[in-house]
Amino acid sequence: MAPVLERLADKNVEKVRIVKVDANKHRTWAAKENVRGVPAFRLYSGGMLVDQFAGAYPEKIMQQKIDKYAGSLTASAASTSSKDKEGKEGDAPKEPTVQPMPKDWLPPGVTAE
Repeated sequence: MAPVLERLADKNVEKVRIVKVDANKHRTWAAKENVRGVPAFRLYSGGMLVDQFAGAYPEKIMQQKIDKYAGSLTASAASTSSKDKEGKEGDAPKEPTVQPMPKDWLPPGVTAE
């Protein structure tokens, strides 16, 4: 799956962040995330788990999942952005739709950079 994930990361650099975690090396994190088999995938949107699956999937299916979740984020962010521009004076600023993942969701020693 590594070559597929690398291609997807390159193709979708503006949409998603793909992070690989060695479940054997980070067993506590894997247990917390309920990883039962590898490869295991977790898709987060707005800090919330939106999909999870295990097993090797074709690149096309993985791209469809990225498009499904990243596409809805992009549409929501654009919608919020256009509403903000038309907002009334005195309206409280709206929180951005897309927010970064909390730093503590990764196991120690693993970075999302």
